[in-house]
Amino acid sequence: MSGSGGARDDGAVGAGTVKSEGDPCNRIWRGPINSPKAAVLASMSVGSVLGVEVKMPGSSPILTVTDCSGADAGSLTFVGYLAIIDCIQNRGVSYKATIINISGGIHEVRVEPQ
Repeated sequence: MSGSGGARDDGAVGAGTVKSEGDPCNRIWRGPINSPKAAVLASMSVGSVLGVEVKMPGSSPILTVTDCSGADAGSLTFVGYLAIIDCIQNRGVSYKATIINISGGIHEVRVEPQ
């Protein structure tokens, strides 16, 4: 990520875990939206909130982000995304993804429990 060297308040260095204390389902993660759907993301800006869901189109689960109407905006595959899938499927934790940076067609999100 480029910038002017200003201070960050999320403690993040790269994609993956931002806060890793305590309960693994209570972590904050960040990473890019993969296979972004331009039609869904076109109206989004920094600060927009997306839902986080696990979908099973085949035998393997996929972590997806969705808009308020449930339309897929893309998928998440950063380091730690499997832990989020586990927390959603096995512990019933709900997550939200907030867009924290947009650079061209790349949308970076912060994923955290609701």
